[in-house]
Amino acid sequence: MDADRFIRSSGGWLIAGSLIGIGIGLKEAFAPTPFGTFENVVMQGIVFVVNALTLVGVLGLVRSGAAGTGWLAKLGLLLAVFASALFLPFDVLVVFNRELGGMLLGLSALVQGLGLLLAGIAVVRAGRWLGWQRFTPLLCGLYTFLVLIPALALSPEGYNAWALIGWQIPFALLGVALYQQGSPVKQGVPASRVA
Repeated sequence: MDADRFIRSSGGWLIAGSLIGIGIGLKEAFAPTPFGTFENVVMQGIVFVVNALTLVGVLGLVRSGAAGTGWLAKLGLLLAVFASALFLPFDVLVVFNRELGGMLLGLSALVQGLGLLLAGIAVVRAGRWLGWQRFTPLLCGLYTFLVLIPALALSPEGYNAWALIGWQIPFALLGVALYQQGSPVKQGVPASRVA
């Protein structure tokens, strides 16, 4: 698969994953799934798919070259990919051990948020994406620290469906940005000027 096709596809998959994530969040907000039930295993399987699609989207961001080649971009993208990949085994673990799995998923969210924050700063500084799309990776990172983590920390059960629903929105916007930008960015040339 060529780079342009992969980047656009990763954006489409990220949008799909975000929409599914919003649907799961709404279901959990109004009808929480009891732990230890078959329904819980099914729901966690769907969450696994959502997180796998998020990983594909983060890989699309890496492939796009939008963050540039500096150390900030490399570190941010490495952390984002690493943490996004860690969600997958921890999604399985949470089925068997809710407390440990939940704690590890929270730590993964922190690392992913930090990675996207650093990569987002690199994208803004590189100026390879123009318009609102330029700010979408940064928004993913900021949401984690400004909304998600505080909301989970303040929740008595350590879970807040509404904050998790909101978390999907920046990722959906990143998916749109990846789909619209498409072509990998040539070094030093803004995306809108790449032939």
